[in-house]
Amino acid sequence: MVLEVLQGWLTAIATGAGVYVAIGGLNSWRRETTGKRDIELCQAVIERFYEAEHRMDVLRSPYSFASEAASRQKGEHESEDESYRLDLLFVPLARLEAQSAFWSELFSYKFRMRALFGEEAATTFKHIDDAYRSFRAAAVTRYQALHRNPDGLSPETQTKLEERIWAELAEPDEIAVKMREAINAMERVCIPIVRSTRPAKRLTALLKRS
Repeated sequence: MVLEVLQGWLTAIATGAGVYVAIGGLNSWRRETTGKRDIELCQAVIERFYEAEHRMDVLRSPYSFASEAASRQKGEHESEDESYRLDLLFVPLARLEAQSAFWSELFSYKFRMRALFGEEAATTFKHIDDAYRSFRAAAVTRYQALHRNPDGLSPETQTKLEERIWAELAEPDEIAVKMREAINAMERVCIPIVRSTRPAKRLTALLKRS
């Protein structure tokens, strides 16, 4: 009788120990999986921020060719000279069209960053969003104003728009500055996470100190 009771206790203890080990292993696996997910997300985001800076340089390159505007719908009665003028005018918009998938994908990461790391991580997208919107607004405004009338803008307004469209026309170059600020902000979030063994905990500590 005593032996049976003792065996029962030993079985219960062994079962409990097994459950404890299993739970501990599951928790460890969850931490490792979460850490891997966080690191992979940050790697993907920071890589795309670096690529975004390069793509913005391509968008704003002053070396443009009328052949880039092949997607522009030409009017029925455009002369050859008029087509050439409008094609050059359309180049920034053609470049935007060619890159649209990249920028849409980039901005979609904002919501994943917010979900995992909070609002402060999501706000790192603000600088890059401001730069993109500034370029797009300038390119659209310039094209619409000059499409039918080559003198549709005052010299001052046209200069201001072209300083946003083309790189290095202004000093400082506000769009280039915003792109660099975006990268610096995202590096402050992502690099500690990539280097940390417990990303979410490390980020929380960093944000509390800031």
